Amino acid sequence: MNMQMQMPEKIQVEELGSPYHSRFVLAPLEEGYGVTIGNAFRRVLVSSIPGAAIVGVKLSEVLHEFQTVPGVVED
Repeated sequence: MNMQMQMPEKIQVEELGSPYHSRFVLAPLEEGYGVTIGNAFRRVLVSSIPGAAIVGVKLSEVLHEFQTVPGVVED
């Protein structure tokens, strides 16, 4: 059994033209880790920045809000 966890090879923060918008890129991730990291990141941001909230997520190759994404499940 392989116990090695795949670590992200790409980690970057991109500022998107305003002090209120940024993009955080981590890739590739082990299956299921996107949800784990996303939830932890959301909780830290929500509790640490007064008056701030995550209001949207944009996924490349997802064309509309009702499209299914392989490997992504709702909780």
